[in-house]
Amino acid sequence: MQLELHLIQSFPPANLNRDENGMPKSTVFGGKSRARISSQCQKRAVRKFYQDYADLDPGQFADRSRNWLPKLEELLIEQGIAAEPAAIAARLALEEGLKLKFDDKGKATTIVFLGHTELGAIAHILVSNWGAIEPGLTGDKPELPKKDPNIAKVIEKALVETGKPGDVALFGRMMAALPTVNVDAAVQMAHAISVNTLQQEFDFFTAVDDLGGAEDTGADHMGETGYNSSTYYRFATVDTEQLARNLGSSEHLEAVIKAFADAFVQAVPSGHQNGFAAHTRPAAVMAVVRRGQPISLVDAFEDPIAPKGGKSLLANAVKALDSHWAELTKMYPQTGVQYHGIVTRSQFDGQLTALQAVAEDSVDALLGQAVAAALKGQGGN
Repeated sequence: MQLELHLIQSFPPANLNRDENGMPKSTVFGGKSRARISSQCQKRAVRKFYQDYADLDPGQFADRSRNWLPKLEELLIEQGIAAEPAAIAARLALEEGLKLKFDDKGKATTIVFLGHTELGAIAHILVSNWGAIEPGLTGDKPELPKKDPNIAKVIEKALVETGKPGDVALFGRMMAALPTVNVDAAVQMAHAISVNTLQQEFDFFTAVDDLGGAEDTGADHMGETGYNSSTYYRFATVDTEQLARNLGSSEHLEAVIKAFADAFVQAVPSGHQNGFAAHTRPAAVMAVVRRGQPISLVDAFEDPIAPKGGKSLLANAVKALDSHWAELTKMYPQTGVQYHGIVTRSQFDGQLTALQAVAEDSVDALLGQAVAAALKGQGGN
């Protein structure tokens, strides 16, 4: 069962996601240049919002980091293990169990996406088997037991068989050195693209020495920042059945789906926000629950949208989305659709024709009904 989220969202001057030259990212769609926010950028913003504001057990959170060694050491010390053997055991567990390599500063050479519950499981394995582990930590070549039990294999098995925390279950994980612990993501997220033609601009700025004397004239620093002001179509979908498999149970399934949906609607990337403060909310949020392949509605904006006919860019974008939905439902049977609904700002209600009958009053109501439909449909498998 797929829960699709379709958003139309405007930003004032901003540089939310920049390329290697510091310019806002862009692409070409429909033969016209468009502003772009990468899926990776959006996913990080969603993950951070999810962690900061979701009403979830913190055990459902995970982090991408190279600094897992001191975290695991800390957990062992909290369980009464002395600092020196804890440091040795933690490093061996991550080297042998997760196949990580470390630099001379104790940081892993590759970044790893690991849940708090997963790190706790590794610590539990070490503490539970400490009697077998401790004798092997001395000497020139300390090592973990290879049999009765094989600690590295026990750690790998725990990461494979234990249900994944929400972050990992949603966004997936890839570890080339240990493919058995890879996780297929339940979320697919499109690069956001502007519905309007891109117009890149530049902000020339200077900095002046506040403590300079009267003889100090002019700027002490000059620079420029690229930016644009665009209205985006954003799209993501959650495979609720894949999510349930990743989580390992249905205990947190509803809460994780709802937390992700809330975060996708509300999260804004952090790029250059100190200089632009481009914090907005979507003007239109559409949710579709569908059995089968998800469908993006991006073709509604193949022809760039512009203010015309006495209507704003946003109003015309909402109208284009409505018209595209009508065309799709005319061309293709909608037997797989279990639910669809939309919320727009009140001034855009008049732009809805095909979707007017399924308009909801609030985003909370929309997402609540969509999540309920997704879970009901999944239960009917």
